[in-house]
Amino acid sequence: MDSMIDNRFYEGFEGEAELSFVATDNKLIIWNGYFEAILDHLLDCNVEKKGMVKEYFHHEGWYDDSPWLIKDKSLTIDQLRCFDISKINQTSIKEILEEVVQSIVLFLENNYLSTIYINYE
Repeated sequence: MDSMIDNRFYEGFEGEAELSFVATDNKLIIWNGYFEAILDHLLDCNVEKKGMVKEYFHHEGWYDDSPWLIKDKSLTIDQLRCFDISKINQTSIKEILEEVVQSIVLFLENNYLSTIYINYE
């Protein structure tokens, strides 16, 4: 299978912090601002503070230890599915956030059998 790099959620933010989900040759690259908005929202939704939400909540994980291994993909997918677009106030990025979340979930599902890392640059 050909490697796939999806960077449409980073276009226009070149030079700013980027975050990639990496599985073998596949990559989903997103602007870190989107990712932080998603995680901030997940903290507000009272998802369990485990996995990437815990790492973000405590500001650990990929900020210090990039690349960071997603140990529990099911948990990560379930957490992202708690994302509720109707509760987002940042209207300027509201629609794109939903698309980013769906893309991350799809990436995790499509690469479920691979080792997946979050890479922060």
